[in-house]
Amino acid sequence: MTATLETAERPGSPEADTRVVAYGWNPRTTLWIGAVLAALLVVVDILVAAGVDAPPAWARTLMACAGVLLLPGIPIVVALRVPGRALSTVLIVAVSTSTQILVTQGTIIQELWNPLVTQAVIAVASLLGCLWAFRSVPGTTRSPSSRLGRADWALRRWLSLAGLAASLVCFIVATDLLDILTVGHFGVIAHLTIWYFVGLGLLAAVIVVGVTARRLDPIVLSASVAMAVVYNTMLVGAATGETSIPTSFVHRGFINVLAEGHRLPDHIDARFSWAGFFSLFAHVQTAAGLDDTVDLLVWAPLVAGVALSFGLYAIAVAITGRARLAWVAVLLYHGFNWYQQDYFAPQALATIGYVAIIGVLLWQLRAAPLPDPGTRGVRRIVGLLRRTPGRVPGYGPGRTLAMEIVLLLIVTALVVAHQMTPILTVMALVAFAVTGTTRYRTLWIAAGLIFAAWFSYGATDFWFGHMQSIVDDIGQVGQSVGSGVSDRLNGDPTYTRMQYLRMLASGGFAAVAFVGWCLNRSSRAWLVGGLLSAAPFLLMVLQSYGGEMVIRSFLLASPMLAPYAALALASVGAMVRRAIPHPARWSRIAGLVLIWLGVVALGCLETTNRGLNTAFEASTRDEVVLSMDFIQSVEPETRVMSIGHAPHTIAPRRVLDPTGPRFSYIDSNECLENLGECVAERSPDYVYITNQGMKMSALQYGADTDRAQAQIDGLVASGAYEVITRTDSIEILRATGREEAGTR
Repeated sequence: MTATLETAERPGSPEADTRVVAYGWNPRTTLWIGAVLAALLVVVDILVAAGVDAPPAWARTLMACAGVLLLPGIPIVVALRVPGRALSTVLIVAVSTSTQILVTQGTIIQELWNPLVTQAVIAVASLLGCLWAFRSVPGTTRSPSSRLGRADWALRRWLSLAGLAASLVCFIVATDLLDILTVGHFGVIAHLTIWYFVGLGLLAAVIVVGVTARRLDPIVLSASVAMAVVYNTMLVGAATGETSIPTSFVHRGFINVLAEGHRLPDHIDARFSWAGFFSLFAHVQTAAGLDDTVDLLVWAPLVAGVALSFGLYAIAVAITGRARLAWVAVLLYHGFNWYQQDYFAPQALATIGYVAIIGVLLWQLRAAPLPDPGTRGVRRIVGLLRRTPGRVPGYGPGRTLAMEIVLLLIVTALVVAHQMTPILTVMALVAFAVTGTTRYRTLWIAAGLIFAAWFSYGATDFWFGHMQSIVDDIGQVGQSVGSGVSDRLNGDPTYTRMQYLRMLASGGFAAVAFVGWCLNRSSRAWLVGGLLSAAPFLLMVLQSYGGEMVIRSFLLASPMLAPYAALALASVGAMVRRAIPHPARWSRIAGLVLIWLGVVALGCLETTNRGLNTAFEASTRDEVVLSMDFIQSVEPETRVMSIGHAPHTIAPRRVLDPTGPRFSYIDSNECLENLGECVAERSPDYVYITNQGMKMSALQYGADTDRAQAQIDGLVASGAYEVITRTDSIEILRATGREEAGTR
């Protein structure tokens, strides 16, 4: 066996060619895709540098984004011979984005900023990597069937795909009829038409038929997952044409700051201490010839959700050992993912990287020989601590080490791109090490040292200004829970009661997953799986994370909770089958109808929970365009008083220009109830009011917005201010006597 593993490391040897090597995708086809994409990027860069008309902006943008997601991950993953489509796909995305984060962050730190050159260098290296990886592909390979042959296109598949197409049409019609300005304390669910629910019912029917079929159809199930992501993440974005999360516009502004300034600004915002994500997309913006990343924001949740689904499947199939349950786990994850952290943000990319790492380690655990740690008691604990699994079949010392280096690459990118996910990753690596379920027993030490080094060097702006709060938060679990739960149960009474649905969904999901974990004790991943599920909640001991740590804990635990929840549901199904061993036809149909109703109910619950904040999170095109026009045209050192935090106004002029506009915020009941006095006391040059800010004041602070609007009208009636911009979603007042600025 040792000889076989070693000869597999030498592609040119006769022994290597006699063994069939498994790949997730056809390796040669995959490498051709990578090589063609890399070559196209090189050609485009040469054309742009020579001043020749490049491809259309949309084509250049698609190629740049495809390069970020696929290069240089394709040749690296093919050379590593990673089996399984799901695992190889999420690993390609994680390796590619991690490499480009580190490269672009390095160029901006070293003041070597030149996105066209950087993109060309990465593309050339990827092209050479593809050519080299071709040589590593043995003569005999195996990959899963594509299921695209003529015999696979049976009537069931055609009907399922037709159902999904009809569901998409219903979704588009529903979003076209949705007016987000009318959304109130019940969230978006109360303003959806029958079209949405018909489409959801069709999607649920396809899902039920797909997961209960005797022979699973990956084409239909993949399309169903993608459609579930559309329903979960694109509802508000499709209705408005803008992202549903206002913080996306803050990130857009940060990216513009880097694209314009070509350096990391000092003492501006602590998030620049983890600027990997912003550096990456500043590079994409410039390399693609975009003036702004605003058109990417609305599509980011869909891309992130689909990419993450591959990693979720890889984890679920390693935990459950069954493809059917893995599909159910992926759908359950999306059915309870109301946290809205898959928007255009570092957290979305960090989650993909984290899931890729866990997926690789669980695959290795499932595939590799695992020594018995011994008897129970102290000796078993010592055995676990000392145990080291064997190598994955087909992996010699070289590829095993190469995989560890790749995982360390992803960890390093997480460290420079996000604050909390690297800490969780270190915890996860410790869990694998102490349970003796990975060969990479010291990887957690390397990851911890990289995190400590970056925190000391790259995050100085953060810890210089926040050291006291960092120290004070440690061990304050009650404070973390309070700021994440009880402090959010304020404001409008109906909106507050609706928050309990979110708590019920997350708590119920975790409880069902716990039952599934308890029933799965025979699995070799049982102990480490439990630790991985619990690890995110330990983060609450370290930080409150601005009141978001409870939400982030459930979010980061969900990739592990979903497979165990699927196992629990499978156990319920097994109990029913034992109770009714030979069900009549009508009872089978009734069972399918009950499952369909359950899926529809889950979809409605998820739509309610995810869309609960739509009133003060959704943006209109007016808010986006007119806010930017306003920022670009106001006079130097203008004082602006804003209702809400004005994320649409974050731009280089506001951040970098020392004479740029200066904002103060109306974010308390006292100021809203006495708006006239507040304005008179601060005497701003402009008053900036958006539907978003007014709705947030009403729902989260319980303010009387009718009274506030009356006082705003009073400011105009008094002659102290005049209206220069007014639409249904944005209003800007200028102090009388100021020069004209962006009148609409």
